[in-house]
Amino acid sequence: MTGARNGRLHIECVTTQIVRVGELLTDPGENPSRYGIDVAICGGKVLRVGAAHSDNQPDIDASGCIGMPPLVNAHDHGRGLRTLAFGALDDALEVWLPALRVEPLADPYLMAAVAFARMAKSGVSTVVHAHNPQDMNNLREEAAAVSRAAADVGIRVAFVVPIADANPLVYGPTAPLQTAHTAGDWKVISTWTDDPLNGREQVAQALSIAEQFETPSFSVQLGPVGPQWCTEQTLRLIAETSAETGRRVHTHLLETQIQREWSDATYSRGLVRHLDDIGLLSSRLVVAHGVWLTPDECDLLAERDVTVVVNTSSNLRLRSGLAPVGSFLKAGTPFAFGLDGMSLDDDDDTLRELRLAFLLHAGSSLRAGLTPRSLFEAAQRVGYRCFNGDDGYGKLVEGGPADILVLDSKQFVTDLLPGTTTLDALLARATSSSVKDLLVNGREVVRDGQVRGVDLPALQAELTVQSRKAAGTDDLLLMRRHQQVLRTYYTNRCHLNAED
Repeated sequence: MTGARNGRLHIECVTTQIVRVGELLTDPGENPSRYGIDVAICGGKVLRVGAAHSDNQPDIDASGCIGMPPLVNAHDHGRGLRTLAFGALDDALEVWLPALRVEPLADPYLMAAVAFARMAKSGVSTVVHAHNPQDMNNLREEAAAVSRAAADVGIRVAFVVPIADANPLVYGPTAPLQTAHTAGDWKVISTWTDDPLNGREQVAQALSIAEQFETPSFSVQLGPVGPQWCTEQTLRLIAETSAETGRRVHTHLLETQIQREWSDATYSRGLVRHLDDIGLLSSRLVVAHGVWLTPDECDLLAERDVTVVVNTSSNLRLRSGLAPVGSFLKAGTPFAFGLDGMSLDDDDDTLRELRLAFLLHAGSSLRAGLTPRSLFEAAQRVGYRCFNGDDGYGKLVEGGPADILVLDSKQFVTDLLPGTTTLDALLARATSSSVKDLLVNGREVVRDGQVRGVDLPALQAELTVQSRKAAGTDDLLLMRRHQQVLRTYYTNRCHLNAED
C-alpha cells in the first residue's frame, strides 16, 4: 500500500523482496554506478535502494552482476514466426509487405507468447505491439489472445489496433497493376481489397476492444497503419477521437523513399504539416520509422511533442535507409527505439539493436551524435512514454515501478582494466545472452536466463508444427510473381499518378 506521510512517499509492505546486485546503473550514462546495492521491493514498487546489508538475505542474489532499469521495445509486430521462415525475404518495403499475406495461420496466442518471451529474454519489460491481424473479422479474439500471452509472459504491452481503409494494393492507381498481371493472378489479387469494416467502424471496434481488455499493464491504442493506408475521413476521425478521449495513437510515418515521393505528390503543404492541420500531431502521437523526415518536419514534431520510434535493423533489412537521429537531437524531437519484429540477426536481441543504433548514430569523424545518455534515455524513459504517456520510467527510485534488469557481467567485463567502465563494455559487448534476471512490477519474468511464465521452447516447437501444416507453395509462387510486378510498378513511378 502506498501513500503520503509527512511529505514523503510511504509504502506499507507485508512481504519485502530483496534483489542484490554488485553494481547498479540507476540511470545509465547520466550518473556513475553504485556498488554493493540492495533493491527492496514490495507491491510492485521500489521500497528503497541502498547499500547491501549482511543481515539481509536477498531473494535474488546477483552480487556479481549488474542491475539497471529494463529496456522498452517501442514498436514491434509480435512476430512469433519470423518472416524469413515463410518466404518473406528482406527486400524494399513496398515489395516485401505483400509477402506477409502468405504467413501461415497459427494460434495468435502462440505467435504473441513466443515473441513476447523472446523480448523478455533480451531485457524488455514493455513493448508497443502494432498488431498484424490474421483475420480482421476475428480481431477481438486475437486481442484476447495477445492479452493472455502478455499476462502469461509477464511484460507490459500496448496493443495497437490496426485501422486501414485505403490503398490496400499500392499507393496509387491499380490499373497498371491489373494490366501487368495475368487474368488468373488478378482474380486472386483483387480479392485482397475486400475490407470487412469501414474506417468509422474500425475506430469503434478499437474503442470496444479497449473497454473490454485494457488494464494498467495492457493498454490499447488507436493504430492508423499509415497515412497512405487511411482515408482523409478516417485520419480526421482518429484525431478527433484521440483529442476527446485522451487515447494514444501509434502509426507508421515516412518509412521509405517511395512513401516520401507519394506524400509529396499528394499533399501540397507536405504530409506532416497536413497531419498537424487535422489535429493529429500531439504528445499522444507516436510515429514509427520517420526515416524520410526533413529537418523542418522534425522541428514541427518537436513543437507538438510527437515521439518518433527508430527501427534501425528493420530499416536496414527493408532498404529504407537510416532515420535522421541527428535532426531529432538538434530539434529536440523525442525518440525511442523499436525492433519492429525485424532485428538484425532475427533474434529479437534488444541490447545488440541498441549497439547497432549507437554505432550508426554516434556521429561521423569528429561530429558528435548519439551519446550513451541519449541512447538509454530513448531506450527506457521515452520508450515507456510510448506505452502510456508516463515520463517517469528509466530510473530505479523509491516509489517507482519494481522493474529491474540484471546482466551477468562475467560475459563482458572480466578483462577490463582501469579506465574502462562497465557502461563502455555494456555498449560494446552485451547481448541477450548476458541477461540473467528480469523483474517487471516485482514479478520474476526471467530467472537465470529462462522465462518463467511460459515454456518458450515448447511454444516455439508447437508454433513451427502449426505453421508447417498451414503453409502452401501455390500462394508463395503467386506472391513472387506479384512482387516482380510491384517492383516494376514503383520503378515506373506509377505511385505518382492520380488514383483510379
